[in-house]
Amino acid sequence: MVSKNQNGIGHLVLFLLVLVVTIGGLVGWRVIGSDKKTQTGSTSSSNQTKTETGKIDKIDTSKLAFDKPAATSDPFNDRKGPFYHDVYLASSTDGVHFSNSQQQIISKASVPDAIKLPAGQLVIYAVDGGQRSVSGLLVAASDDNGKTWKAGSLQVKTSRTAYSVGADPQVLLTDDGKLRLYYLVFPGPPTSGQPPTSVNKVYSATSSDGLNFTEEQGVRFEYAQITDPDVIKIGTTWFMYAAQGQTQIYATSTNGSSFTYKGVTRQKGSVSKTIALSDGKYRQFYCADGISSSTTSDGINWMDEGVNLAAPAGKIICDPSPIQLDDGSWLMVYKAAS
Repeated sequence: MVSKNQNGIGHLVLFLLVLVVTIGGLVGWRVIGSDKKTQTGSTSSSNQTKTETGKIDKIDTSKLAFDKPAATSDPFNDRKGPFYHDVYLASSTDGVHFSNSQQQIISKASVPDAIKLPAGQLVIYAVDGGQRSVSGLLVAASDDNGKTWKAGSLQVKTSRTAYSVGADPQVLLTDDGKLRLYYLVFPGPPTSGQPPTSVNKVYSATSSDGLNFTEEQGVRFEYAQITDPDVIKIGTTWFMYAAQGQTQIYATSTNGSSFTYKGVTRQKGSVSKTIALSDGKYRQFYCADGISSSTTSDGINWMDEGVNLAAPAGKIICDPSPIQLDDGSWLMVYKAAS
């Protein structure tokens, strides 16, 4: 016979046992939940780090390819057009005086603009004169300081057009480590034998890989008869230089997105590329007597330096874009036409 006290003790033991198991289960659940939360937080942190460090270091040249074969005859029906242009390379030890090696690096291409990415890779954006790219623009990269190049089509996502997005590309590295490409858009094809009189517009697109760009909303700048935008930040002000034939004009902006016309830089000498120098000044290369340059401290007042690269006999050279290599020497890409 079991006494009432023994029975009560048995119930108490059973109750305590259930309580221990329950508490243990709750603690285990909380530990597992905490681990899952930690794992989720870790994944989120990893993704965030990937996003934060997703700055372009170099482009993946294995992904470079053209959309279609090159045209075998002039697709623009323009004897002075990009089908008859090629991109060449010149070199310099001081960044002022360039020797013409006449090394052709891209055929049937025009208006090249070059940039050195953080990993040291050299990249060129240019107009595709061979109509190999749906966008109308191409990209080429070199991992050996310009000795060899691989080229392919530039992809630009835009709802504005299903074909050529624009011309005269100019690229820069943004503060957040992406690439921004500025380019010119004509309202329609030019009339053969007639000077351009229409208002042309400058658009822009950004990229995290250097190959695939997405067009930004709105127009950066529009003005009559302009071509060849050249954008640089001097101090706290953004400058855009543009050509009106041989005349160079400029516009300014506080944010690099909306530019306002300011005036004329020079009457003779346009289609430029402006770069920052180590002494705090800026050098602008442009087409005049071959390729010439001027320097400035404020983007407005200029001091001429003379001719940097003379044109070979029977050739027209223009669209200069210099790059300084890690060893201090310089390369310049430019367009050549007969």
